[in-house]
Amino acid sequence: VGNKRPREEDKDANPLKGAWSFMKAPTEKDVRGQRRTRKAFDIPPKPFDWLVVMDFEWTCDNRKRVEPLEIIEFPAVLVRCSWPPRIVDEFQVYCKPTANPTLSKFCTELTAITQDMVDGGVTISEAIEQHTAWLRSHKLVGQGGVEGATFAIVTWGDSDVQQALETEIQGKGIGRPPHFDRWINLKEMYKIHYKREPSGGLATCVARCGLEFEGRAHSGLVDSRNTAKICVQMMLQGYRFMRTTRGFAP
Repeated sequence: VGNKRPREEDKDANPLKGAWSFMKAPTEKDVRGQRRTRKAFDIPPKPFDWLVVMDFEWTCDNRKRVEPLEIIEFPAVLVRCSWPPRIVDEFQVYCKPTANPTLSKFCTELTAITQDMVDGGVTISEAIEQHTAWLRSHKLVGQGGVEGATFAIVTWGDSDVQQALETEIQGKGIGRPPHFDRWINLKEMYKIHYKREPSGGLATCVARCGLEFEGRAHSGLVDSRNTAKICVQMMLQGYRFMRTTRGFAP
């Protein structure tokens, strides 16, 4: 037959085309990975059903460092996230400090918590038990831990859980309930949603949201209520609470 003369159009063909002919096009599996892995990424995270907003008050003094810290007010405000979001219930107990049972004058002036209030209070262990029972009454936790509807603890900063609660329960050998393993630092969500720093304190940030700060600052329940108002306002503006921001390593 003899050698064929190359066609004119073959002269401009890519000389590497044949060299790479052994490679095959990626399959859908190659691109997407294992179906179960892709499925996990395809499912959007679900917003929390409830928020449990908390702001502890603990022993303090302006003249000397009080150690160890002990919680003297254990409050919580329950916020429903389904539309329309709103505050639905409150919880509050006063706790009796044992390491430093006498409150400083500064502590009483700051928090308005008197010596009689804490003397008639419960232990931190009892406060945790009563708080868990309150959560259970709303079907948020069961006998063995968290179940049913999803919720997250919300605080204005990290010190309430990370410092005050954790330090005290560790020092007193009390187990940490699983719902305190992780929490939402609302300051971080505030910064994301409003695109500004949460500076100036809680009352200032409440005012910047166009809300009125109600009650006496540094009351644990009052601060919890006003923190909850920010949560509700953010959700009314379209924000969805879908993840925690802090937690303890397993």
